[in-house]
Amino acid sequence: MMRFLDMGGYYPWVWPAYVVTLGVMGLNIYWAKRLLARARRAAVRRLQMQEEQ
Repeated sequence: MMRFLDMGGYYPWVWPAYVVTLGVMGLNIYWAKRLLARARRAAVRRLQMQEEQ
């Protein structure tokens, strides 16, 4: 197990790369969900405005 975690001596670069990658993926999911919710609210507002006219 320690041999795997050592990554052939490249662990100082490999593990931070994994952390950054997971962080970017997490932010991407968060931002996508936020933008989807915003788009849905805008669509509901547009539909309500059309119904009023």
